[in-house]
Amino acid sequence: MVVIMQILGFGAGPYKTNTYIVEHNGRAFVVDPGMHTMGRIIELSNEHGFAIEAIVLTHGHLDHTREAGDLAKRFDIPAYIHPADEFMLHTGEGGSPQSQLLFDASSMLPIKDIRHLHDGRQLQLIGLEFDVYHCPGHSPGSTVIVAEDFALTGDVLFKGSIGRSDFENSDAQAMDDSLRKLLKVLDDKLTLLPGHGPTTTMRAERKTNGFLLQLGEVI
Repeated sequence: MVVIMQILGFGAGPYKTNTYIVEHNGRAFVVDPGMHTMGRIIELSNEHGFAIEAIVLTHGHLDHTREAGDLAKRFDIPAYIHPADEFMLHTGEGGSPQSQLLFDASSMLPIKDIRHLHDGRQLQLIGLEFDVYHCPGHSPGSTVIVAEDFALTGDVLFKGSIGRSDFENSDAQAMDDSLRKLLKVLDDKLTLLPGHGPTTTMRAERKTNGFLLQLGEVI
């Protein structure tokens, strides 16, 4: 059986964070609704005629979560995040004072229905199942969400780069371990949809990403 999904994506906010909408048979979920995304998400849902059923947060940093509360309230939907990053959803905790000011974190709306992502457990949304991999390093609760032909990599893995691990709640060793994990579990055929910058493929990153090559475990 061939599953047809539509993925819409756009960058927004001070850091040009990528927000994605994953749609299947008129049902959809939003990934990482950062700052200045609410209007565009509503516009796309009206234009394409899909119903938004949930929010998925690859991690808790403000540039990925700023309008999650607004979206959750507007559509009365839950938000999924790894429990290790849930604390960041409360007025932008875990970010620098400068980021909290830049993103007006004090005005963030609370999310009433927060649900947890867990490593190795499948996420069931819009009538489909997605694999969840906990990949700490950039943040304690960073996760990678994997479908049959694409992976939402958040700020773990980018085209030609990886997420920073020099923040207050980051861990460089954990990041290396997470990247090794992705080298083992992500198939080369997967398109990678990162939290910033252009899309890429696992095949391309395995062969050309210097940070992965330095791990010395590329097959």
